[in-house]
Amino acid sequence: MSTQDFYSQGKLLLTGEYVVLDGAEALALPCKPGQSLSLQKTTGNSFQWTSYLKNGKLWHESLFTLEDILNNKHKNDFEKRLFEILKVIYRLRPELFESKYSFTTKLDFEKDWGLGSSSTLINNLSQWADIDPYFLLKNTFGGSGYDIAAAGNKSPFIYSRHEDKIHTRVVELDENLKPHLYFVYLNKKQNSREGIAEYRKKRPDKRVIEEISKISRKLTKTKELKSFENFLRAHESIISEIIGREAIQPHLFSEYKSGVVKSLGAWGGDFVLVTVRQQKDLEYFQNNGYSVIFNYKDLVY
Repeated sequence: MSTQDFYSQGKLLLTGEYVVLDGAEALALPCKPGQSLSLQKTTGNSFQWTSYLKNGKLWHESLFTLEDILNNKHKNDFEKRLFEILKVIYRLRPELFESKYSFTTKLDFEKDWGLGSSSTLINNLSQWADIDPYFLLKNTFGGSGYDIAAAGNKSPFIYSRHEDKIHTRVVELDENLKPHLYFVYLNKKQNSREGIAEYRKKRPDKRVIEEISKISRKLTKTKELKSFENFLRAHESIISEIIGREAIQPHLFSEYKSGVVKSLGAWGGDFVLVTVRQQKDLEYFQNNGYSVIFNYKDLVY
């Protein structure tokens, strides 16, 4: 039987965290590692789902029926989230479920890195079903949708959403900056849905939205590292005030004096952006137990 193959890129959000939900322009970075989906029609009575981790080890395996999907007969949290997606697809394309399939997914990044295991899955399934991935996201996990835009992109872009209208514009960071930019994993996964729920209680005014949008645009035009860092600091200060949390650098990395540390996406976990003058500066993070470190060009396009 023929196999259908799909692939979606992972994501990082350099600017606009939280406020992208209210129309701010955000600077998004598609990642080189992503997630694949392969499927074949089968002759059995059940759907088969198999997911593999980055190291090739089995992540999840299950058999289920259309009745299980429609009646939420899930056996674990993985199936619960999966059935949410498949149920929405069924409402739009019920004819797809007249056949049975064997689905296989494979992550190219560690599932706890926060690079988009959910968004890449939604985008892959939407490609298979030929439906709008933003609609699928809105009716399942929610969020701004920048991660869906990243899933099909291979260049940095400015993203904004006004009601249900999505705007993306391809941009680039100056080549002279990239050798000084690194991504450091904080050794913990952050639940973005929890962060969004807290943010929703606070909602900034239009002046703040525009200020973040300006920073997003300016970062794509600056060529000097010092100027780039000043914009990052200003961004951290604004978001800190909005959500009432201390920025990550004074909170965790107050002794790092060689550059700037900036949160990416929901604050508190996943990756941070770090600026360095020389590669030796990274020893500060390595010596403090942060061993997963990527150069800009190793991780993002």
